[in-house]
Amino acid sequence: MVAFKAGFRIIDSRNCPFYGKDEVFTLSDKAVRLPLAKPSCLILVRELTGLLFSLLPHVESDFATQRETIFSCGGCTGLIKFRLTDVPADTASSYERQDSVISGRLDLISTAELLQIFHMHQKTGKLIFELESGSARITFRDGALIAARYNEFDNQQAIFCLLGQDTGYFHFEPGLSPELSQAREIGDFMTILMEGLKRLDENKE
Repeated sequence: MVAFKAGFRIIDSRNCPFYGKDEVFTLSDKAVRLPLAKPSCLILVRELTGLLFSLLPHVESDFATQRETIFSCGGCTGLIKFRLTDVPADTASSYERQDSVISGRLDLISTAELLQIFHMHQKTGKLIFELESGSARITFRDGALIAARYNEFDNQQAIFCLLGQDTGYFHFEPGLSPELSQAREIGDFMTILMEGLKRLDENKE
C-alpha cells in the first residue's frame, strides 16, 4: 500500500457525543489518530476506513481535487461534517510510533460489536482488554479467531466470558508472531459469537 497521511478538520457538529467543530483528526495507512483525550468512535473509524481506499489514488496530487469535498459521519445520535486539511505538525511525526490502530471503552461499545467489526474488516492482530478482573486478549488472522485468553480460560470459553464484560478498556495491536500466523482457527466466527450471546442471555434470565 502507498504511504498515506491525511488530516481532516470538523466544520460542523450536530449532537455528536464525542467531537466538536474545528477539532482535527488524522488518518494514515497504519492508524487513525483522533482528537486528544477523546474516545474512539468505531462508526467514525469505519467511515475513515472507506475514505482511505477512495483517497489512495490521489496521494501524489496531495488530494487536490478532494480539498473542497465535504465528508460526513452520522451513524449514531449525531452528525459531523469534515473536510481535508493539512496534517497537524504535532501529529505528523507520530504516525510511525502509533502501535495501536484503535482503542476505547467497553461502556461505549460491546465486546460482540468489536468482534464483528474486526471480523468484517478481516483484521490481523490482537485485541487487548484491560478489565478490573485482569487483562485478556483475542487474536485475529484475516478476521478469523485463532486464539483467546482470559484469566484461566482459553479460546472459545475465554470469548464466552469476555462477551459479558461491559466496563474496562480495549486496544488493537496489528500484526502476528510467525507462530500465530500458522495457527489453526479455534472455530467458525459466527458459530462462536452466537453461542456466546446465547449463553449470555441465558445467564441474565
